[in-house]
Amino acid sequence: MGLAPITSGGTSATGGSNSLSQLGEDYTRFLTLLTAQVQYQDPLQPMDATQFVSQLAQLSQVEQAVQTNTNLTDLGAQMTSLLSASGSDLIGREVTISSTQVTLDSGNVDSYYQLPEGTASVTAEIRDPLTDTVVRTLTDLPKEHDKLLKLEWDGLDDNGNSVLDGNYTVKLTAVDGDDNAVQHFSYRKALVEEVLFTEGQNYFKLFGDETVPAEGILAASTG
Repeated sequence: MGLAPITSGGTSATGGSNSLSQLGEDYTRFLTLLTAQVQYQDPLQPMDATQFVSQLAQLSQVEQAVQTNTNLTDLGAQMTSLLSASGSDLIGREVTISSTQVTLDSGNVDSYYQLPEGTASVTAEIRDPLTDTVVRTLTDLPKEHDKLLKLEWDGLDDNGNSVLDGNYTVKLTAVDGDDNAVQHFSYRKALVEEVLFTEGQNYFKLFGDETVPAEGILAASTG
């Protein structure tokens, strides 16, 4: 996904400071030149200072613009810092996301599903994501439609052998009484291990090495 820790706006801020420094030097040179010309002008033919006043006003406007840009850059950096920290309160908490991943950990899995009313039968295939082979087929799964149902898998394959802990995928098949496929949803509950910030958005790295954007968090525990 190419996620990276947040970087500060130091480059832009430095650019703004350099611009102000250069503008200050130009401003000083201009005033020095103006003072010298006024000092040595012919009293009988005084110069027209209108142009100098106009240029002085333009320099003042540029100075204000550069200063405003610097202030906005600093404000942007502060907002970015606040956004990057805004999801830190979820670290260590359990969140619910939409996912077909199943993480097996010491015989426990973190997968759930939800069914519509009228579902007559539900089966699930647990697959190895590396080889896309079926590890275990689960039949006669609970089919209540009014709650989130936990996918029960004991960590055994179809031959009764224990499989290694790790990440697998689940493919649910749900049908109604006429054997027509019905819409269903797969979820996962996992602990947030890390908050990442990139391109102006928070991402959450979960147990099982799955990363989701902030809008992918459907619910979070209150603990």
